[in-house]
Amino acid sequence: DYKLTPYQWRNFIDSKDKTILLIGGPHRSGTTIVWKAITEHPDVVGFGDKFETGVDYSEGVLFQDVYPRFGVGLEFKKNFGQTNRAKGEDEETQGGLGRYALLPEHEVHWTKENHKELLKNPTTLSRLLNRFAPYWDKNKKYGREDGLNKAKVWVEKSPQNGVLTTFLEGVYNMPVLEDGSVDTSSAASSRGKDGNTSTKFLYMTRHPIANIYAIDHFVKNAMGGYIDFEILLRNYIQLHKYMKMDEKALDSPSHWVRLEDFTGSPGPAETLRSVFSFLDVSTDESVINQILERIGKVKSDPNAKYMREWCTEGMQKYAYLFEKYEDDLKSLNLGYELDVCVEALN
Repeated sequence: DYKLTPYQWRNFIDSKDKTILLIGGPHRSGTTIVWKAITEHPDVVGFGDKFETGVDYSEGVLFQDVYPRFGVGLEFKKNFGQTNRAKGEDEETQGGLGRYALLPEHEVHWTKENHKELLKNPTTLSRLLNRFAPYWDKNKKYGREDGLNKAKVWVEKSPQNGVLTTFLEGVYNMPVLEDGSVDTSSAASSRGKDGNTSTKFLYMTRHPIANIYAIDHFVKNAMGGYIDFEILLRNYIQLHKYMKMDEKALDSPSHWVRLEDFTGSPGPAETLRSVFSFLDVSTDESVINQILERIGKVKSDPNAKYMREWCTEGMQKYAYLFEKYEDDLKSLNLGYELDVCVEALN
């Protein structure tokens, strides 16, 4: 870890006009592939791969101690997903992949209001940045030195950022004064002296049917576990409700990316161009082409196998659940149609 003081961090970020991009959204929604593509930009730095960070998918939530991981990665310690659970109601109190958004709101939905005591403590800022900074600074992209200075945008990607948005905005924009204290006056806000924030937020999402099946397969095949289908659907809905709620409360700019837009139409090039424009970094065609060359071929329809499974088997089992929660899904305004079978089976 680095040893900078809270004011040193505030001064460094503000004086050098750095942007911190926080990426969040459902697990298995494409956060990793989009994060990889974004961090290939010459003006953007991320944490590097698992070999460098020592944690799965290089997610910052897994190697910091300011906020919880909500049970994700700890499922095996909780006798994860016994298949003899009748409907999975007890899973709501357990946290973990595919269900943590169903924890009580005061536990899982961190905001500036319900955790304001941490935002009055300047060490909250320094603890987080001193932990993350070495991975940005020593990134191999910049020859493992001076990445903090060389990159315009620092990226931290964790799916759980979707329920931490306004809290993280409060942390990274904390108005730390030169004497090391936090300005708690009514005039203090997330916006700096220039009226801008140091943070931007990118929300990832994916079609609910494909996203739920992707988590279901991962839990069963990679973890040997089980989560009731209704729990997965309710978790998807609740997570997006928090994301939509927080987006409205932000002072920072935000941007949404649907996995289908990145992998299909308009495609990775146009999606990245939109993201880079949002980040105010170069959108030159040559830059984007180099990035696409480095990340390799993007699978064109990662949802296809899940849609076929839904249309041949799942719809008979679970269509009633999508009818039950139809209004909730529509209220999210994500632009997804649930009648997918004509196209999926052709």
